[in-house]
Amino acid sequence: MPNSKGYRGVSTQAAAKHYDVSDEFFRIWLGPSLAYACGLWTDGADTLEKAQLRKEEYLLSQAGIRPGIRVLDVGCGYGGEMRRMVEEHDVESVTGITLSRAAVDWTQNLGIPRTDVRLENWIDHRPSAPYDAIICIEAMEHFARPGMSGRAKIQGYREFFKRCRSWMRPEGRLVVQTISWGHRFPLDVDILRDLYLATTVYPECNPSYLGELQAASDGLFDLVALRNDFDHYSRTLEVWLDNLRADRDRAAELVGPRKAEDFERCMALAVQAFADGWFYLHRLTFRPVPKPTKPARRFLINNVLARDSLPTPRFLQPNR
Repeated sequence: MPNSKGYRGVSTQAAAKHYDVSDEFFRIWLGPSLAYACGLWTDGADTLEKAQLRKEEYLLSQAGIRPGIRVLDVGCGYGGEMRRMVEEHDVESVTGITLSRAAVDWTQNLGIPRTDVRLENWIDHRPSAPYDAIICIEAMEHFARPGMSGRAKIQGYREFFKRCRSWMRPEGRLVVQTISWGHRFPLDVDILRDLYLATTVYPECNPSYLGELQAASDGLFDLVALRNDFDHYSRTLEVWLDNLRADRDRAAELVGPRKAEDFERCMALAVQAFADGWFYLHRLTFRPVPKPTKPARRFLINNVLARDSLPTPRFLQPNR
C-alpha cells in the first residue's frame, strides 16, 4: 500500500503469525468449510454451514458470477468461494491471492480445476487479462495498520480501488465484505485490555470506516449496494466461540495453551463488540464508473449553487 513511507499493507510475517498456525486448529471452530468470515443468517433456525453458504451465494450473486467469466479473489482464504465458483457457476477461471502460505497449500491440495492460487500481495498482482469480477472477503482489514492517519488509510484504499478499476472490464463488479469501525468503544479498562490483546492475535490489522472507503472509491466506482450485518457477525462468533470451548484441550495441544486462550478471549470480546455495534460488518457492491475521475469537488457543488448566500458566478447567470 504505497504512501510516503512505502507501506504495502500487512506483512507476510504478520499474516503468518495469525493464519499459519494450524489448519486443524481452525477446523475446530470454523467447521469443515474453514470459512473464516461472517456468515449470512436467517431469522429462524439455522446452522453455521448454511449461513456460510448463504453468504457465499449472496456475494457471488452481487459480483455477477456466471459461466465463462474470469474472477479475482483477493484474500482467498481456504478456497471455499473459489470451489463454488468453478463447480456450481462454471466460471472460466479464478485467480486467488493471499499472504498465508498455509491457505495456499490447503487450496492447491483441493485440486480445484481452472484455479490459480498465489502467495501474493495485491499490490504486486499483474493480471494476464481483464477480470469480469473481483471479490474481497475480509481482507481489507489488513490494508492498514494501527496508528495510520485517516488520510494515509484513504490513500492506500484508493490505490486498491485504482488497481481493481484497471484490472476489470467496464461492466464488471467489485464486491467487498469487510469489518469496519462502528460506534465508539466504551472507555472500560477490561475492554481496552482485550483490545490490546487483539492487536497481538491480529497483528498489523486496522479496519476502515465506511466513509474512508467511500472517499477512496470516489470517482472510480459507484457504490450500488450496501448492507451492514454487524449482528450477523456476533452470531457467527458465538458459534465459533462455542466450538472452540467445546474442544479447548485439543486446541491447546495444537497451538499451545496461551495462543488458544488468546483466541478465545478475542472472540468473546468480539461477540459483544459486534452485538453492540462497536464494529460493523459491511457488504459492499461497486460498479466501475464509465470514466475514472478525481474525487468530487464537494465545496464547488455545495456552495456555487447556493445562490441565496453567495454571488452567482457569471458563467452560471442566465442569458438575458
